[in-house]
Amino acid sequence: MAGNRTNDGIRISDIIRLLSQLPGINIRQGSNHPYIAIRDGMRPCPIAASTNAKTMLVPWIAQATGYNRQSIYSSLRSGEWYG
Repeated sequence: MAGNRTNDGIRISDIIRLLSQLPGINIRQGSNHPYIAIRDGMRPCPIAASTNAKTMLVPWIAQATGYNRQSIYSSLRSGEWYG
């Protein structure tokens, strides 16, 4: 896959846009990965073409927000948060 999608095919720009809508989650530029999701009191989560969103990013978002993992993954795949 091209460098603009994760390992499982989700557009990185969609991930960044959706994460920036969540309260308490910030995105910063990384040195080894293009983006890093951060939240106080949690380990940072790298976001890059090598990232598998279903196994790395979804559990991190679920822990940070308390949202259901399946709805998080569906939202990332569609590019819109399901409320």
